[in-house]
Formats: sequence, C-alpha cells, structure tokens
Amino acid sequence: MSAIDSTTPTENEKGHRGFLFTGFASLFLISFLDNSRGPILPLLCEKLAIPYETAGTFLTLGCMAAVLSTFLLGYALRRYSERNVALGIAAFVILPGLLAPFVTSKWTFLLLGTLMGSAVTLMGTMCNILTIKGSPNHLRGRHLSLQQVMYGLGSLLAPLVFAQLIRLHFDWSWMLVGCSVAILFLAVGYARLLPNDPAPPISQAKPKARLSRSAILIVVLFSIYVGGEVLASMWMNLLMVGKHGKTPAEAAFYGMIFFALISGTRFLCFLFVRPKWEGIVLSVSLGLGTIFGVLGQQGHSWALAAMGIIGPFFPLCLARISRDFPDDWKSMTVLVFMGIQITLAIMHQSVGTLADTLGIENAFLLSPLFLFIALILLRSSLNPKIMTPSAP
Repeated sequence: MSAIDSTTPTENEKGHRGFLFTGFASLFLISFLDNSRGPILPLLCEKLAIPYETAGTFLTLGCMAAVLSTFLLGYALRRYSERNVALGIAAFVILPGLLAPFVTSKWTFLLLGTLMGSAVTLMGTMCNILTIKGSPNHLRGRHLSLQQVMYGLGSLLAPLVFAQLIRLHFDWSWMLVGCSVAILFLAVGYARLLPNDPAPPISQAKPKARLSRSAILIVVLFSIYVGGEVLASMWMNLLMVGKHGKTPAEAAFYGMIFFALISGTRFLCFLFVRPKWEGIVLSVSLGLGTIFGVLGQQGHSWALAAMGIIGPFFPLCLARISRDFPDDWKSMTVLVFMGIQITLAIMHQSVGTLADTLGIENAFLLSPLFLFIALILLRSSLNPKIMTPSAP
C-alpha cells in the first residue's frame, strides 16, 4: 500500500526484545494518560462550570488533532527510523503534563483536550507498530494479546490514582505531571533499546494499491467498536455522577472494575484462546457488552463496570491485521487508528450535544448501539467470501 510497509515483520523471524519491551511499556503509559480523561472530565466540568457540550468538544478536538497526527505519523515512518519517530512522539506526549497545572479556563481546558487526543493516538499507534515489528511470526498474535493486557493495567491504574489523589486532597493535575515524568524514562528506553535503522529510501516506495473490500471492512469494524468502548469508558463516569448519584471517587471505582475486567479477559485470551475459538469469543464479548450497556443506561452501575467483558475484541482483531494483511501491516495499522479517531471525533461531539438536550442517560445509549453494529460487522468479517486478501 505504501513505502511504510517496505520493512515487514517477516524480515525478523526471531523478533527483537527492544521493540517488544518499548511497545509494551508505551501502551501501558499511554493507556494511563488516555483513561485519565474519564475521571478528570466530571471534576473539571464541575470546577470550571462547563456544560456537557463543551466536554464533548474537549474530546472532539482531541480526535481531530489525532487524525492529523496519524497522517503525519505515516509520513514520518516513511522517512525516519522507528527509534527517531518514537523519540519525537515521546517529546510531544510530555506536553499535556506541562499544561495541566495551568488549566483554569475553558480555553486551556480545550487546549489540554487537543494535546491529549493527539498524544494518545500518536503513541497508541506507534506502540502497536513496535510490538508487531518485534514479534516473530508464530508468536505475534499472542504478543499482541499480552500487549493489550498492558492497556488494561494502565487503564485500571488511572481511576485508582485519581481516587487516591482525591482522598489525599491533591490536585488532579498531578496525574498528568506524573505521567510526563514516566514518559521521560520511556524516552531513555527508546534511545537505548531501539536500533537506529534508517527508513527505506523514497525511491524504493511501492506504488499505492487500492484498499480491498476486506481492508475497508476491518477499518470500519475497528472504528465502530472503539467508538462503543471509548464512549463507555469516557462517559460512564459522567452518567454515574449525573444520574446514578455517585460521587466522582465512587464512579472512578466502577471505572477501575471496568478496566480490570478488560485486562483480565485479555490475559485469559493470551493464555487460552486459539484461532479456531476467536470468532465465538469475539461474538460473545460484543453481545454481552451490548446487553450490559443497556442495563447500565437503565441505572445499574454494576453493569457499566461489567461492560469490560468486551476486552478480548481489540487484541484478537489487531492480530488479524498482521495475519490477514502481511504486506500492508503498517499501513493498515495507521489507517485503523485514523478511522478510529474520525469516528470518535463525530461521536464525542454528538454525545455532548445529545447529553445537553436529551440527557446523559439517553446519549449513553450510543455505546451499546455501536457495540451491536460492531457485532453485525464482525459476523460479516468472519465470512470467508468477504475476507479476501488485500490487493497487491
């Protein structure tokens, strides 16, 4: 599809521990930053007297910046080594922590949302590229599943840290400041563990190929699913605080259970799930996630936490990209994350507007709706007549 794919993971049959370690560590830290937005949002909305629509704009601006950042990432990967790109991303991801102590108005609030959205997507995309490149063929699916456990652990840690900061009467901004310090140490890891191999010369670039029907389906499937998952994780706190009568700390506890379940189900997939079972596991997880989302919307806070049953979807489907598109894995990864951000940009603004007009409890129904649509698309993607190889 592009020169991004000139170096495929098949060139390194033994794998590379430096790529694996930094890929895992990157996802752990960026998942913490990503999911710190959930517990922080209701606190800042109350502190700054910000309506739900502005909270939606906070997330939408982040998604719009993420789309542009992902496009630029594809450009950078064609011209620089993974090591240099990762170091540049690390320098950018530090910025939200530098801004956080100075968020005192609507405009600094929106600037923080823009920086966080871009930072999360840049490092989130890069960590998957690092892990895929560092994995040998026969272990790639399991490594990606184990990597996604890091996402669950980092996501679990975010509401836990928030709850402790509130209990100890520390300012919320320490969450992001601490994350930036950790990113500095990660940058040292990039510099020491990643080889500084040059990117392929532009003259070696392959001509672009048209996306196949199967590739488009995978991009849309990922976009719709992540829309449902992120809507749940980002807005369940506002739903519980606004309609279930929970305090921000109590809502953060339910969020912690949500991410613990995501992490636990992904680890079980790493241990037990084999390719022949993937279709059943994916279908059941999406079906149960849809049911729990509706129950949570009806006032059952435990069901919102139980939506973490959708955890297996992302790693199992991500592994399919390197397996089903071996020549286009980098381009497909970038396209998937770009599609995800476009969907999230539309979704967050829509939810914010709907929350102000119809109520957050009605706007939250979009989450189980997205998961149900993802289930339908998943069943289509499992049809061998549709999932043909991508165009050469």
